[in-house]
Amino acid sequence: MLAVLGTPTVNNLESVQSPRLASHPGIRRDASRLIQIMVLASMPLPAWSADGPWSASIDATTDYILRGVSQSYDRGALQLGGRYQDQHGWFVGAWSSNVDPYPRGASAVELDLYTGISRPLGGDFNASITYTHYQYLDDPRPAHYNYDEFAFSASYLDRLVATISYQPDLTQYSKLGFAERRASLGYELAGRWPLPMGLAIEGGAGYYDLQSLFGVSYWAGSTGVQYVYRRASVELTRFFADSTVGRLYDGASANGTWVLTAALRF
Repeated sequence: MLAVLGTPTVNNLESVQSPRLASHPGIRRDASRLIQIMVLASMPLPAWSADGPWSASIDATTDYILRGVSQSYDRGALQLGGRYQDQHGWFVGAWSSNVDPYPRGASAVELDLYTGISRPLGGDFNASITYTHYQYLDDPRPAHYNYDEFAFSASYLDRLVATISYQPDLTQYSKLGFAERRASLGYELAGRWPLPMGLAIEGGAGYYDLQSLFGVSYWAGSTGVQYVYRRASVELTRFFADSTVGRLYDGASANGTWVLTAALRF
């Protein structure tokens, strides 16, 4: 698994929740969110081998961070994913996580549905094109923060991945204002270097162009170490973000944040 700049299955997930949240989430909302997570966790998946077309993941992390911004506001997150890829390189999948970017605000469930194709470029190089729809379930915010993304990635083995992503209809709230259905771009480079005894060093950096939203752009990145034993892994990651992230999202900036993640892959 490469540096955590996005979801385990998709390079980009983003929603900084607006402080214009409902002031009374209530027990029913919390119960609804819990039921949704339990349903996703209990969805029956067909049997497969480690090398088969089906794969799935379960992650528990101390903080869900995307592109230098905490999506769970320094709180833990449970993340579930499933994916199918055929012999021709076509794939389809879903990924979910609880999100709660602002303290004392009502939480929601992020559900990402994606599809695309991955093809070899010759030798040890591959390329993929992915379309992802980001949906926020049980979202108390008055504005709709759902959005779409198109991403192109080129990779060398599992060592290096470069990604360009385009979001045509991103909606965000920040300290610089509210932007609705504006275009944004992301440029990311992530690397992984295997070490003996199941260890690996990971790192990544990204540049995010939010000029059409707030008239700014920023850098963010991460570095960490991963230990893999069979289907289980543990990662310790340090995240970084430039001062613009603090100007935009205040306490949600992940600059200097340490994150511990435990994962199972099937």
